[in-house]
Amino acid sequence: MSDPVSIVLVGIGGYGGTYCHLLLNDKQSRGKIVGVVDPFAEKAQFFSELKKRKIPFYDTLAEFYTQHTADLAILSTPISLHSRQTCEALEHGSHVLCEKPLCAHPAEAAAMLAAQRKSGLLVAIGYQWSFCSAIQSLKADILDGRLGRPVQFKTLVLWPRTDTYYARNNWAGAMKNADGDWVYDSPANNACAHYLHNMLYLAGSSPEKSVLPVRMQAELYRANPISNYDTAAFRITTQDGPEILFYTTHASSRTLGPIFKYTFEEATVEFSGRGGDIVATFANGQQKNYGNPDQDGVEEKLWGTIRAIRGDGSILCGIEASMKQTLCIYAATLSCPAIRSFPCDLVYKAGVPGNQVRVMTGLAELLEKAYLESTLPAEISNAFWLNPGKSVPVPMTSVIRQ
Repeated sequence: MSDPVSIVLVGIGGYGGTYCHLLLNDKQSRGKIVGVVDPFAEKAQFFSELKKRKIPFYDTLAEFYTQHTADLAILSTPISLHSRQTCEALEHGSHVLCEKPLCAHPAEAAAMLAAQRKSGLLVAIGYQWSFCSAIQSLKADILDGRLGRPVQFKTLVLWPRTDTYYARNNWAGAMKNADGDWVYDSPANNACAHYLHNMLYLAGSSPEKSVLPVRMQAELYRANPISNYDTAAFRITTQDGPEILFYTTHASSRTLGPIFKYTFEEATVEFSGRGGDIVATFANGQQKNYGNPDQDGVEEKLWGTIRAIRGDGSILCGIEASMKQTLCIYAATLSCPAIRSFPCDLVYKAGVPGNQVRVMTGLAELLEKAYLESTLPAEISNAFWLNPGKSVPVPMTSVIRQ
C-alpha cells in the first residue's frame, strides 16, 4: 500500500468540514493531514478532533510552509483567496484541490493557469458533478457521438436564500469584499455555479475540457440589498458547441432544481432535480439511465485527486475546464453592467423574522416559462422592470483557447 499523501487543509469551517470528515474517517489512510490553516479554526466542527491528533494549526499558508511541506493543499476558503492561495501552494511544491468556483476574475484565472504550468503540478477544482460517475458516463457517450451533435443545453435553479445567508460574511452578494478584492458573489458564481459549469464541461471536446464561450447575453437583477445580483438569466454562444441557457435566483418563494434539458441531434438528456437520475431518451425511443449526479462526486473529487497525485489517472476538472465559468461570470457584467433592483412594491419577505427570503412577485413563474420556451425573460414579458443586456463577446478567450 502506498504511503498516505500529506495534506494541508486550508479552511476547515463550512465546506472544509467535508474534507475533515472524509480524511479523519478514511479506513484506507489515503491522505494524512499534516497541518491546518484557518484563523478561525476554533469555531469549526472538527477543531477538537484535529487538536486531539496533535495536528498543528496556522493562521496563514506562509506560516505553514516555513515549518512543513505537503503533497496536497486543499483550499476551502472565500472566493477572493482562491487564486493567490493556489499560486502560493504551487510555489511551495504542493498539488492543489481548490473548491469551486475557480476564482473571481479572468485575470486571476490566467495567473493560476500560468502558475500551474510553471510548477508542473496538478490542480483540481471542486465541481463535484464533474468527478461523479453519472456525469463521466454521460460525457463519455457525448464524446463517442452516441447522442449526436449537442444543440442546446439549458438549466433552471430556483434556490431561495435568506437574510441570514447574506449576513454570514462581509462578501455575500458582493462585487468586492471589504478589502476591495473581486468576489462577484452571486447564485451563478457560488451556490449554483456547479450547474452553469456542468453545461460548459459536458460540451467540452475531451474528458478534461470545457467548451469555450464566445458570446454572452445576460439579464441581472436583485431583490436583496446587495451590490451584485441574486437573479440571472444567461444566453451563451459557444465555439462549435451548443447554445447554453441558464436561469437562477435566490429571490424565489419556492425551491426548484437544478433541473436541466440537454438537446442533441439524436437524443434528449433530462434531470428533474436532486434525488433523481439523469436520463437520456434517444430518437428511437430507447432510454439510458446515467444515475444520480449527487451520488459520489464529493468523495471522488478528493480520492480521484489523490490517485492522480500518485500517478493513477488524471484530474477530470482542473483550471482550464473551470475557467470557462469564470469567463461567463465576467462577461455577464459586461453584457448587463447596470444591475436592476426589483421594484420595492413587488418584493415581499417570506419566512420567520430573522431568517426571511426576499421574494420577487411572479419571478419564479417567469423564469420557469423562459426555461420552458428556451428564451430570456425580457423576450417573453413586457414588465416595466425587465433589464435586457446586450450580446457581447466573451473577453480573454485568446488566453485560454484550447
